[in-house]
This record gives sequence, C-alpha cells and structure tokens, in this order.
Amino acid sequence: MATTFDMVQTGAAQAKRPLRVTAPVLALSAMALGLGATAIAGLLRVTAAGVALGGLAALLTGLVLVFAQRHLRADPRRLAHARLATGLAFATVLVGLADNVVLLAAGWIAAGRLMTGLVRHAGDWAEARAAAARAGTAFLIGDIALVGALVTLAITAKTASIAAIAAAVPTLSPLALTLAAALLVIAAAARCATPPFSSWLLSSIAAPTPVSALMHAGFVNAGGFLVIHFAPVLEAVPAARFALLAIGVTGALYGSALMLVRADVKGALAASTVAQMGFMLLTCALGGYAAALWHMVAHGAFKAWLFLGASGAIRRSAAGAGDKALPAPVPALIALAALGAGALIMETAIAQTTLLPLGLAATALLVALAMAARGLRFETARITLLALPALLVAVNAAALALMEAVQANAAVPLLPAWAQLALLSLFLAGWLVQQDLAAGRRRLPAGLHARLLHAGALPTPAN
Repeated sequence: MATTFDMVQTGAAQAKRPLRVTAPVLALSAMALGLGATAIAGLLRVTAAGVALGGLAALLTGLVLVFAQRHLRADPRRLAHARLATGLAFATVLVGLADNVVLLAAGWIAAGRLMTGLVRHAGDWAEARAAAARAGTAFLIGDIALVGALVTLAITAKTASIAAIAAAVPTLSPLALTLAAALLVIAAAARCATPPFSSWLLSSIAAPTPVSALMHAGFVNAGGFLVIHFAPVLEAVPAARFALLAIGVTGALYGSALMLVRADVKGALAASTVAQMGFMLLTCALGGYAAALWHMVAHGAFKAWLFLGASGAIRRSAAGAGDKALPAPVPALIALAALGAGALIMETAIAQTTLLPLGLAATALLVALAMAARGLRFETARITLLALPALLVAVNAAALALMEAVQANAAVPLLPAWAQLALLSLFLAGWLVQQDLAAGRRRLPAGLHARLLHAGALPTPAN
C-alpha cells in the first residue's frame, strides 16, 4: 500500500511534469490565429451561406470529435483522425468566409485532401485505400474545375475579390461566364457526389463511422454553398442552370433507387445522401436558394446524427422491410394531396422558385403524420405522436422563414410553376413505385437490382 510520503512524492513529480499540449489543440489554435489574421487583412466576408456552412462545420466537427474519443479509443490512429478532422473544419470555415479566390481555392482543395486522408484512415485495409483513391480522383476533377472557374472569373473581372466579381457579372464576357458557370457546375457535382461522381461517396463507407458523419459537416454539401455563393454567375447562364437541374434530378432519382436495394445501414445512408444532394442542387438550379440553404444545414445535421447512431439501426431493421412502406392506398392519397397543394400555390410568388421543394416537403409532412398514426390504438398516444411531426414542421417553417429573410432567391426563376408541378409529379410517381417495392407489391428486374446493388462497389483486391 502506498504511504503518505509516496503519494506526496508522486504528486510533486506530476506537478513538475511539463504541461502537454496535444496536436489537435495546437492545430486549432493555429487555425484560429490564421483566420484572425485573414480577417484583419480584409480577405474574409460574412454571408448567410458562409455562416451556415462554417457554423455547420464547427458544430458537427466538435460533436463528432467527442463521439470519436470513445468510438476510436482503441485505434492507434485516433490522434491522426482528430488532426485531420480539425483541419477539415478549418478548411470548410475558410471556404465559407473567404472573399478572395485564392483563399477559396486553397480551402476547397485542402478540404478534399483532408477528406481523402480521413477516408484512408484504415490504411492497412485494401478497401480503404481503394476508396481513398476513388475519392481523391473525384476531388481532383472538382478542384481543377473550381480553379479553372475562379481563374476565368478573376482574369475577366480583373479582381480577386468574390464580391467584386459578383458585382461585375453584368459587364463580363458571355463566353467567360459560360465557361466559368459550366466549371462551377462540375465542381459542385463532384463535391456533392451526384452522378457521375456518386461512387466516391458510396465506397467511402469503408471509413470509420465518425468519418462518414464528418462528410456531412459542410463537406459533401459544400457544392450547394458554391452554387449559392456564385449565383449571379449561374443566373447569367441559363444553360448551366438547366445542366445543374438535370444533374440534381438524376442524383435524386438514382440515390432513391439505390436506397431500395442496400441492406447495410451505412450503405443505405450514403445512398440517401446522394438523393438528398440531388434535391439540394435542383433546388439551387430552380433559384430557391433559401430553401437549399436550409436543406444543407438540416440535412447535414440530421444525417450526421443518423451515421453516429447507425449501429442502433441494426436491431430496428430486423422488424422487416414492410416497415418502410405505408399500406395502400395511403401513398396514393398523399401524392394526390401534395399535388393539390402544389396546384393551389401555383399562382403565388413563392411558387416561382420553390413550388417543387415545398411540394416535396408537404409530402414528407404527410408521410410523417401517417407513420406516426399507423398502428396506434390509444387516442392519447396518437395525439402525442402526431404532435411531434407538427412540431418538426413548425421548426422547419420558422427556419425557412429565417433563411428567406437573410438569403435572397434568384431574381429570374428557371422554370415556370407548371413545369415545377410536372417535376413534382415525376418525383411523386417515383415515390409511389418506391413504396410498392418496399412493401413487396412490386419487384425490380433482376438485372437492374444487381446493378444498383453493386453500384460504387470497390474492386476485389488481388490475392
């Protein structure tokens, strides 16, 4: 048993031991100083989109690092993960606040390299190395596109200030604007993992769970920020907005189809992200920037939470696939109600840019209400559970109103309201098919099922 003298000696030795400053603390301090110096130099600018992106990155990274302390406690690379995660947060904040094209490009490229390192966390595993290589290739294409767009705009506008470039858009060459807008669309699609860049996200599930959560802390959804940030450039080139709309629709439908066949929890969540990023980009293309910005924040926070709790979904999934579907004819009634709501607001001002997002939000509300009411026998419990979706809708409505107060939508809508209603009909038809497939009332063709099941699969390592 230790004596009192031994305890005193031990305490004295510990007091003399120099205070250890961990690498994450040093990195965070250096990044804070760097941001402060950059702000003093006048190279930062506060915007609604930038604050949303940076705030999302800072908040979620802190939460993920707390989660990772326990999740990776036996991992010898846990400190490297903390350093890379901290660096990723700083790079994302820099992207959100930079008013200089060089700083924006530096933050964007650094974020891609850091995420590649995070995906490669289990470097002794062949699948992790292959996933990192695939992600690095997609990021490189996006980086080259972004740098090309920024160089084109800076040279044409004769300024490196992003605010000055936006103000000078009406005076810029149509050819330069078209080239820059096309490159910005490519950069956004690569970062958002929409087709043809979806495979990097689908294969990234080889990384640990905290890495999958970190992707939603302003990284995978940074493509939406980029489009909003350079909205004047894209609004000057309608062809680029139509291209972005096509990419968004394709990503939304493709990701929704992938969700049907993925039995693994993380794979299904990754497929859901592909679909959600498609929805976000098509909302940006339509000009509903406020709705897209709130989608970026809400989806990032919600999906990060789902990834961190992915292990708990194994038990819930055992109840059967039928739990994912509503009994007929409820889905058809919900689709008709959503179309009716869309038709009612067609002539209003808000419908010019956000009819499609609002129609999809109304569908989600009705689905949440139907799921809450299903199978409940006691009136008190039914009222309680029905109040939860209503509260969620109220929160979302308030947040969307706040976003619309600080983030202006496009001055010129891309599509008339009737065309958005037609798109809403397309998505609702796809959702009805998805409900039939989930309930077992319909089956995918075997060939299509196999293709979707192996989408994003990594090559089998050679023996």
